Amino acid sequence: MRRTATCFLVGLLLLAGATASAQTADDWQSLRAVYDYDAEAPLEISAGQVRDLGAFRVEELTFAGAGGERVPAVVMRPTEVQEPPVVLFLHGLGGDKGQARLVAMLLAPQGVAVVAIDAALHGDRAVEGPGIGRQLAADPQALVRTVIDNRRAIDYIHIRGDLDADRLVLVGASMGAILGSIVAAVDERIDAAALLVGGGGWTTILESSEHPAAAALRDAGLSRDRSLGQMDPVHFVGHISPRPVLMVNGTQDRVIPPQAAEALHEAARQPKEVLWYEGGHVGMPPETLQRVVEWIATRLALVEAPTN
Repeated sequence: MRRTATCFLVGLLLLAGATASAQTADDWQSLRAVYDYDAEAPLEISAGQVRDLGAFRVEELTFAGAGGERVPAVVMRPTEVQEPPVVLFLHGLGGDKGQARLVAMLLAPQGVAVVAIDAALHGDRAVEGPGIGRQLAADPQALVRTVIDNRRAIDYIHIRGDLDADRLVLVGASMGAILGSIVAAVDERIDAAALLVGGGGWTTILESSEHPAAAALRDAGLSRDRSLGQMDPVHFVGHISPRPVLMVNGTQDRVIPPQAAEALHEAARQPKEVLWYEGGHVGMPPETLQRVVEWIATRLALVEAPTN
């Protein structure tokens, strides 16, 4: 199984092309094409439980995603706003769509809805077997499917009549920031992207990270496999421009080490903003979190942009 995964990734190298700094138009189109999908395919939405949590209502649903999988999703919509702008939230490795509740608690008072899905192999899509690191080593296409499934979530946002799909900001945390760099780059319907505790350069991440999943991927022989460039955010994040991007990282992060964060920062183009906080991968200080909320509110035109 490990050999199969590595062979699959070697095949991806042929499609990955040059580094972000030397990409030609053809290189970029080849990279982008990996995340193409049939936008006309029916979503086949199946509504689930609805719960009222006071400041916002939680709606569960599933839709048809990449490869025919059912994708569990959640919409957290403020109850007092007719057509709120939207944050598409991408959760971290080992997490699930339920992590979007904290984001909704912060943004619902601002009149913002939050939409999130379970990444492939996560949440309601989890499968029995070894840890998530070994599962991803055996099925690296799960990352590609997750990017496409988030694009399908954007399709869903656009067909709802009670969400302002023309004001859409992506917020990704950890793995969600890594994959969010790709989603925002290949899908121009996203107006801005906030990438929290993310990084770039798979070799750096996998060889330096203390996350157990990184150790599993190292054991699978993937840490030095250049074919991971196919999924490396450093090849994508620059293509978010001219839409704004915010990148937030901890100086003592041992999951996404600072050198990996810096690689992502350097690959991004203007307009970009970088925030560092003193701390690790979790436990972002309240003042930093508040700055993130303010940045999102500005991008969604909920407040005026500050003047220098």
